[in-house]
Amino acid sequence: MSGSSSPGDLGRADDATASANGAQRAVVYAGPGRAEVADVRLPALETRAGPGVLPRRCDHGVIVRTLATCVCGSDLHTLHGPGATPGMVLGHELTGVVVEVGRDVERVKVGDACSVPFNVACGRCANCRAGLTGHCLSANPSRPGATYGMGEGFGGWAGMQAEYALVPYADFNLYVFADADQARERLLDVAMIGDILPTGYHAARSAGVAPGSTVYIAGAGPVGLACAAACRMLGAAAIIVGDFNAERLEHVRSVGFIPADLANGSLEEIVAEVVGRPLVDVGIDCVGASDAAVAKAAAGGMVAPALALNDIIGIVRHGGSIAIPGVYPAGAPGVRPPLGVWLGGVWSKAITVTSGATPVRRYQDELAAAVLLGGVGIGDVVHATTIPLAKGAEAYEMSGAGASRKFVLTP
Repeated sequence: MSGSSSPGDLGRADDATASANGAQRAVVYAGPGRAEVADVRLPALETRAGPGVLPRRCDHGVIVRTLATCVCGSDLHTLHGPGATPGMVLGHELTGVVVEVGRDVERVKVGDACSVPFNVACGRCANCRAGLTGHCLSANPSRPGATYGMGEGFGGWAGMQAEYALVPYADFNLYVFADADQARERLLDVAMIGDILPTGYHAARSAGVAPGSTVYIAGAGPVGLACAAACRMLGAAAIIVGDFNAERLEHVRSVGFIPADLANGSLEEIVAEVVGRPLVDVGIDCVGASDAAVAKAAAGGMVAPALALNDIIGIVRHGGSIAIPGVYPAGAPGVRPPLGVWLGGVWSKAITVTSGATPVRRYQDELAAAVLLGGVGIGDVVHATTIPLAKGAEAYEMSGAGASRKFVLTP
């Protein structure tokens, strides 16, 4: 990935080889809790039914050759949750180069280096026009909102942990970098603007983080760290990040935030030591709860898998705010998972709560500028670490074990 090549020259030999073979390498769902690398069909502008993929025409789409594709906590939820189909390509974070365009595409062209939002959004429905691209009304036949690589319940779009990927509604969805070489030189930073940096930024903005704010973030994984970086960009005075993982907490300290070791001491005491009282202005839940966690809690007679959220409710001041970028299962139609949220605490303290899928495309212009012009080293903050796509299954294992890294797969 030398910065000397022009974007139009990127991977032409590889493109020809892949087309001749008709197959590519990808990380796929291999059963509950397991990912593996396998040969799968190359994407096309007219998708055919496949594992977790719904058929549809995509004259409005493009094919992108992967430069970087990341492993996300939501991918781990997919491995352990319902709805995944064996053989389904995983992943929803992609930075790459356009190698083919559909006949209806006008703005994007072959050779463009681009970042792909994890939301699949048509750009034309009422929600997209209102900026709610995480809840597009058209991209998912089962409910508002679509995401790549998470099965038919999320729209049935193929995942992006592969050598090539289809991006529909390309004129609307793609963020095209003005300087392709610059983007490639900062690949570990720009790889974060398709998901976790906008997610952290959206959470911080929605919760009203501003100069002088005191903030507690639950979870020192990549999203929690990206959220901490966003809070710093917005001028927060104190940013506390809580976790039980000692390795992650040491990294929190190394990148300039305040670690809260939840295995040693109460959260209230830690907060009080930092800000002078056991209360913060803003709490952000970057933990969430998976389907597996909810099922385990229910089987054991527990009713509070939302432990991190309840802790946050306890230390947010009256009139403060909470943002929830962490994923909580909605359940099947007619089924409401027993989350055990302390709603009385929210009500009695008049706390404002915001949540939902991040509308990534809304923020990409400003965050790309912050990274490429403002020098925001988000790759260092989240400990971005490259690993070959061929070792994607190992990246899943390490992520699931709580590694203090954001794994970036490169073909």
